[in-house]
Amino acid sequence: MECEICEKIVSVLREPLSSISGMITLGSGREVIQPSQCKDHQQLVTCALGPDFSRFLAETPTIAEKIDLIEIHKSPANAGAIITAKIPGHPQIPKSLSALYIVENADSNESYIKGQILHPQWIDSNLPRLWKTTCDSLHNGICKNFSNEIQCGINPVWLVDVWQQCVVKPPKHCSYVALSYVWGDYTTLKATCNNICQLQKQGSLSTSQAATPIARTIRHSMGIVQLLEERYLWVDTLCIVQDDELHKYVELAKMAAIFANASVTILAVQGENANSGLRGFREVSQPRHIEQIIHWLGNDVQITQYPLQVDGGKIELATCKSVWKTRGWTYQEHLFARRKLIFDGDSLRWECAASTWREHTEFSHELKPWWGDEDIYDLFESSIPSLGVFTTILHKYNIRSFAYPEDALNAFSGIASALSASFDGGFVSGLPTAFFDLALLWLPYEELERRTARYAQRQHCLPSWSWAGWSGRINMELATDFIRNSPKHFGSKMQRVVRLTSWKYHETLEAPGKRIHASVFDHRQSYLGNQKQCPSGWTRHPISESPKAFNDAPDPRSPPSWFYRNTRHPEFDFWYPIPLPNVGDSFPSVQAPYISCKTQRAWLSAAEEILPNNGYLSTISLRDHAGIWAGVLLPHEKLSMFSKPHEMPAGSVELVEVALGLCRDTTSPWTGLIEINHHDRIKKGQWYEYYWVMWVEWLEGVAYRKGLGRVCKDVWGSQERESVDLMLA
Repeated sequence: MECEICEKIVSVLREPLSSISGMITLGSGREVIQPSQCKDHQQLVTCALGPDFSRFLAETPTIAEKIDLIEIHKSPANAGAIITAKIPGHPQIPKSLSALYIVENADSNESYIKGQILHPQWIDSNLPRLWKTTCDSLHNGICKNFSNEIQCGINPVWLVDVWQQCVVKPPKHCSYVALSYVWGDYTTLKATCNNICQLQKQGSLSTSQAATPIARTIRHSMGIVQLLEERYLWVDTLCIVQDDELHKYVELAKMAAIFANASVTILAVQGENANSGLRGFREVSQPRHIEQIIHWLGNDVQITQYPLQVDGGKIELATCKSVWKTRGWTYQEHLFARRKLIFDGDSLRWECAASTWREHTEFSHELKPWWGDEDIYDLFESSIPSLGVFTTILHKYNIRSFAYPEDALNAFSGIASALSASFDGGFVSGLPTAFFDLALLWLPYEELERRTARYAQRQHCLPSWSWAGWSGRINMELATDFIRNSPKHFGSKMQRVVRLTSWKYHETLEAPGKRIHASVFDHRQSYLGNQKQCPSGWTRHPISESPKAFNDAPDPRSPPSWFYRNTRHPEFDFWYPIPLPNVGDSFPSVQAPYISCKTQRAWLSAAEEILPNNGYLSTISLRDHAGIWAGVLLPHEKLSMFSKPHEMPAGSVELVEVALGLCRDTTSPWTGLIEINHHDRIKKGQWYEYYWVMWVEWLEGVAYRKGLGRVCKDVWGSQERESVDLMLA
């Protein structure tokens, strides 16, 4: 090969994953893509920089002179080579990346991963079975394991038998495939109380006998199940009786287990609705239209090019603006699926716990899955609760959309069920019962939007006091204080939260209510600072036995003389025992529209806006009637009372106290409180004490949450407070 630039490109394409060299400079735009240079690499580089660049270059040939640097590197995520360019003062080119692979004889002994030239319309029908059987034989079952014993014992009530073309009660311990897709508003055959008996008749789901057409994605999945050499399919439309509310509620709570226990989950990522189909399998579905470009460098080096999409840390041949990736239901389905057959970007790939295989690259054990959720999986399989990891789940889940917004809690019920392995007592409307007073202090990470039910009579499914009542990223207050030392140094933040009141949940306004047992707070009160007999499985130890503590004591002003250990988790030190669910414990989630308590309220003025910090949602200063700075308010929506930035509103906001807070009065280390360095805040010694307050508005005797804030303890104590029976909806 006579061209030096062509040689550089080929050398990167032939790099083994074990010895990737990083960014390689090909040269400036003048050196690489001026018309006088080698036509082969000029065409390849121009094409790899994207269609917009190719079009711009054709219209303005001198653009090449403005490019300072063209580079190539091999991605460890997908073994493809990626070419990028830099123009001073402009974003990196291209906006949409492409992956390049060298195509050579599969029998060659080279150690790098080669590309495959694909049929533009049809996928190799042997691939699904090959990937599944290879995973079965090589991965020793780790890809099908889900160590949460509660989930492992849960099975669907109904499955589709693709051999008999009907709905059946599943045989005990049978293997099945699950389907994750976007239903949308498409009308398809679904199981109802009236037709469930008919659907159990052999052939009732065949093309000729189905009374209502079965949507393409479901029909095609039935064919792909057979390509996988499986017999049974789980799909929500046919395996949940849609108009049996009790059955539906029970099955929705089992969703995590249904996907975790599936042999394989088909992910229809590229479909916009249930009729989009799974294109590309002869005699099963319609042809696909994959975007594939073939290049030659010289007469002997063939290269394939495929478009890529960047999704978080993943770079894949994928669908641009996938609807599937925006839906709440599909979040938990993807989270729990152990082995995934993914239809995305008109291509097929396999992801399991040990490998990722793509049809456009040769088979290799070197391509590992992208693990962005390791801590999340640990949470499902541990009995120690972590509000930090729980917040990570909410951060991703609560930006998802729903065709029916009132489904926000239903679609979370499977996750909540799986989390019962670590969160004692389960959940009340998405908030962990054991930490209820703390979890109620969730905060907006960005401006939120109030979820509105599609059907007004179901608005009660979206309480304003729960994160589920709002759409957008939220943060959970992480002031857990029970961890003293841990292997990963997780545990408490700088803040401390003290319970002030007792909460009840109500299924109706007239119901007397049931107490919410925030058991972590109960245990803290019972065991911290006294020598009460340890609960079973716990031992008490003097601080002198292990003097060094990574996390501060629950009240750093008066550290205890003891710490605790648990026989199931000897690697952890605890400041006090906490309730740890036993293996097999299960706690049903409660969906309650209302919560109540007896508390105190006062009114303060929402004053000037504190400018946003590092892109976070702006915060509002609170001041009393005399103009004294009192604290901060984080509204969930933009305050309509502000017509101009920093303008004082005419009215006051009603605030109810919900908890006490404490942190060190310092900016280093950072406490996480934006007001800690506010120039008007009164400083009093080493500690900053404050009340957590909720901004509420009333409608027909019921309060609705509008925001959350913190008020300096002394200032709050000086206000004319009054007692209130708070009923929140």
